[in-house]
Amino acid sequence: MSKIINKFYIITFLVLIFSSISLYIYFSNDNYVKNFLNKKINQNFQLEELKLDGRYRSNRSKILNQLSLEKGSPILFINLEDLRKKILTVPWVKTARVSRKLPNEIHISIAEYQPAAIWEYKKEIYVLNDDGYQIEKVNKRDGYEGLLFAVGEEANINISNLLLALNDFPSLNSRIDFVRFIGKRRWDIYLKGDVRILLPMGDVSDAITELNQHLKDYNLIEKGHKKIDLRVKGEISTDRIFKN
Repeated sequence: MSKIINKFYIITFLVLIFSSISLYIYFSNDNYVKNFLNKKINQNFQLEELKLDGRYRSNRSKILNQLSLEKGSPILFINLEDLRKKILTVPWVKTARVSRKLPNEIHISIAEYQPAAIWEYKKEIYVLNDDGYQIEKVNKRDGYEGLLFAVGEEANINISNLLLALNDFPSLNSRIDFVRFIGKRRWDIYLKGDVRILLPMGDVSDAITELNQHLKDYNLIEKGHKKIDLRVKGEISTDRIFKN
């Protein structure tokens, strides 16, 4: 029993000695050991390489400029959370993860917003995701021809419902020239060939389903109908005599 007690006291004594030395080294501003250790750390753990994964549309130069990292910087003293926050300010970057790979590498992995629509308002053009978030302002629509083109005030904050409804009907979607948000309350769809579709206020999923079915069943476009009104739920009217 006495041997166990003596062993316990010896271990406790050694821990106290080690802790005291460590605290002295840490808090002392002028000692050889601390300076030596810092020097060795700085020499052997320096930033030499930065890897960036997940980038497609975001600008690599903008990301690197935001980080302001210099080759040879002490890698252990780089604030990873600060880097992550800076990366998130770059257009297109939705999420970011930053990690250290010792001895000399910083690894950045990002996920980007996915473009779903182009919105033009007051002669400015914005790329939107499917929630209407403004990813980036662009000078022209070139490069985004496959996206839904929307105009009108507050079209951006109301487009998610329309995009969701159109996703189920790719053939109809491919015929759309552009969409316009009317009076900050409802949508008009303009098909290629100058055909105007008037949608109701609120949820448009039922109206889109009905429209798609009528276009397939009755060939309204091929028969020359230029205006199709779906503003009254369950009813459809056109600029020509329409017979079931």
